[in-house]
Amino acid sequence: MATTPSIRLTAPASERDRIPDKALILGLTQAAEVDTQKFRALGSADSEIQAVKQIFPKHKDFIDQEFAPDTFGKELGNEIYPVVHIVTHAQFGTIPEDTFIVTGKNKKLTIDKLESTLSNVPGKANAIDLLALTACDTALGDDRATLGLAGVALQTGVKTAMASLWSVRDESTAILVEDFYRNLQKPGTTKAEALQKAQIKMITEQPKFASPSFWSPFILIGNWV
Repeated sequence: MATTPSIRLTAPASERDRIPDKALILGLTQAAEVDTQKFRALGSADSEIQAVKQIFPKHKDFIDQEFAPDTFGKELGNEIYPVVHIVTHAQFGTIPEDTFIVTGKNKKLTIDKLESTLSNVPGKANAIDLLALTACDTALGDDRATLGLAGVALQTGVKTAMASLWSVRDESTAILVEDFYRNLQKPGTTKAEALQKAQIKMITEQPKFASPSFWSPFILIGNWV
């Protein structure tokens, strides 16, 4: 599913043929404990990370202990990345302190810090064409975080955000994400088409994950072309 809060967020036809070739990849494969809350290790996170790295030869990655709360802002201040892909657990609660992305060393990147980071990188946030977070409950929350990461990203100028509407299986997500990005490498393919094709492929070629519970939670918000 794709949605946009404003027609101004859609791109002209000339932009649809631009193939993203550079990505910033942040990931957590290990188990973690944040504020006494335990998060399991994501068994398929490593395969997802490796697939994204292969698709984007021009990439920089910070995994596990290298993925610190301030890594995101520092790297965006140094380079422009059309694609930012984050593989981890996330929680979106009713107050800012309970709304965060889990990073390495049992730390967290709060929604306030995420918003501040994207807002304070001069001329860089709107250069991010796609910010994707493959994690649990990434689009849940109250009025302040109605669309979780997606809402924060769009407010700061990121063109498109991809998030999940409910908890997702990391094994099926790894397959879907790889197909999504491979589809996106084809000239003229919009983000919405790339996601749709990946979902259809999962239905037809992955019987184990054919149920909508595996492929339907992911949504694109913002500029879906």
